[in-house]
Amino acid sequence: MLALAQVCVQRHHDVRIYTQSWHGEKPAKIPVVELPARALTNHGRARKFAQQVAKELQHSPVDRVIGFNKMPGLDVYFAADVCFAQKAFEERSWWYRLSARSRTYLALEDAVFNPAAHTDILLISPAQIAPFQRYYQTPDQRLHLLPPGIKRDRIMPPNYEEQRRLLRESYGLEAGERMLLMVGSDFRRKGVARSIQALAALPPALQQTTRLWIAGLDTPHPFKKLAANLGVEPWVKFLGARDDVPQLLWSADIFLHPAHSEAAGAVLLEAMVAGLPVITTDVCGYAHYVREQQMGEVLHSTEADMQLAQAILRVLEQDPQQWRKRGQTFAEQGDIFSMKERAADIIERDKRN
Repeated sequence: MLALAQVCVQRHHDVRIYTQSWHGEKPAKIPVVELPARALTNHGRARKFAQQVAKELQHSPVDRVIGFNKMPGLDVYFAADVCFAQKAFEERSWWYRLSARSRTYLALEDAVFNPAAHTDILLISPAQIAPFQRYYQTPDQRLHLLPPGIKRDRIMPPNYEEQRRLLRESYGLEAGERMLLMVGSDFRRKGVARSIQALAALPPALQQTTRLWIAGLDTPHPFKKLAANLGVEPWVKFLGARDDVPQLLWSADIFLHPAHSEAAGAVLLEAMVAGLPVITTDVCGYAHYVREQQMGEVLHSTEADMQLAQAILRVLEQDPQQWRKRGQTFAEQGDIFSMKERAADIIERDKRN
């Protein structure tokens, strides 16, 4: 959101951000309006926030409304999430769809994707198209597929080998230790439990020299408990939110992302251009890049619990230099950095129309 807002400002547009809350430093040239939607539930806050934004825009009209939350009144919606209707109808029981939570989120999604709506939708993965059209019959002309837009600071630096050595020393990693890295919030959905179970399933000698580090915001307690129950707690570290993600990527040996659900997974590409082999699941929208670039393994999500430990062993047997060479080629040749610029093009084009 912020990256796209900054591109629009660079193109001489005035931008205003509405959000329920803001953590960290606010942008210098973009006003941020906090609307603390107060309700007892997440879906209640989502509905309240949509109402508050609509009210604010009545008093302070704008030319275009670009949303990262599903809500009525959007000119453009950035679809970073999966189709809620697919989850509600294919993964839940009929009584769940009668709940206030389900009815609220289905209504907010319908306001964006209904064929009678006028919202243009920016998609980040081809896999998103079929579910949305199956449930909402959204016309093709309103769906715009964007290329990935990862940060270039993830690319291996020219002095990668020296950087890696110094970084690993600063993190306290010894020469013979292997570091498995995960990055992302929502630990359950990203498959943190799967990674802990895989660590516990490694051969004892390898297990004792392997570290699993998890960076991201979520409640780690249930996963620490799982690690303790499996006897691997000493080798699992929860890092919290970090601003040194590139350095962590350069220090790791394998990037794990055995997600249960993931619309795209830009972090997979970030790991690849950092020279890391990736082990992920086929539900991730960007998993096809891992296959195409031969940068690791893509597991069937339904079998990942049983296969992850063996995949780790197979990847560790490979020469690390091959991953680094392929990652460098991918960074040089792949269209994986231009998402926000392409999104801004579509916003400007639709405004002119």
